[in-house]
Amino acid sequence: MSLRVFVTGATGYVGSAVVDALLAGGHEVTGLTSADAKVAGLEAKGVRPVVGGLGDPGSWRGAAARADTLVHAAFDYTADDPVAIDATAVDTLLSAAGEGMGTRTVCYTSGVWVLGETGDREADEAASTQAPFELAAWRPAHERTVLGAAGGRRVTTVIRPGVLYGGSRGLMIPFFQSAMEEGATTYVGEGGNRMALVHQDDVGTLYRAALERGAGGIFHAVDGSPMSQRDVARAASEAAGAGGATRSVPLEEARQELGKLADALCLDQVVSAPRSAELLGWAPRYRSFREGAAVAFREWHGQE
Repeated sequence: MSLRVFVTGATGYVGSAVVDALLAGGHEVTGLTSADAKVAGLEAKGVRPVVGGLGDPGSWRGAAARADTLVHAAFDYTADDPVAIDATAVDTLLSAAGEGMGTRTVCYTSGVWVLGETGDREADEAASTQAPFELAAWRPAHERTVLGAAGGRRVTTVIRPGVLYGGSRGLMIPFFQSAMEEGATTYVGEGGNRMALVHQDDVGTLYRAALERGAGGIFHAVDGSPMSQRDVARAASEAAGAGGATRSVPLEEARQELGKLADALCLDQVVSAPRSAELLGWAPRYRSFREGAAVAFREWHGQE
């Protein structure tokens, strides 16, 4: 059955992957973008564009209410109070999903940083979010709002992608860039911390599987093969033609350029996705960054 899907952040890193996967499945997609310049690209894909601001629900609520499936994949990093805007968007989507007849699904995009440091304790979808990483400290409350709104004709879903790679964006791009420009991939700190990674396309297929099944609850989108940041750097270096050469950048130095993102790259996380596998039948195409690094490099380098 074809779904009528409304996607916030339709041209974003996560949102574009979701849109592409849904279109490949034959679904009807309406996408929110804040930029007039991106309308033509959405139309070329077959997406019905809606131009509006995430913090201006009046510009897009009507389109959301006409959909049977609503995906929140946007976050306005440029806003004065992006967390408040996210909360408003969540409330608007839940309200819109409560109108009309039939079952409506609301899917919220979170991330594995809500799990904080896991150490050797494998964190599945039931893991605690009591000690999230600082940059994601607000997200567990928004997750609870979404999940708590389930019932009646409303299904609510939270998806937590790992650190994405692939395409022309993402935190892995600097790994490739440093390999090409400096002859060695730089990583932050000692590099022994493990990262939960996933290819952009695999994230899209997980969303599609969850939405097609009308599945509620929490799902993780990670490849299930945690790699140390140092090994991630080595794989990126090999993919970029630097022969596996790597170089550490002290954390304090990295903070001067990246701020708290430097600390995020040093998070030690072992994350699994058993619910995604068992309930959705999801299996990532790229089972680790070792398998996906060369593909990701070509995807990025070909779009420079």
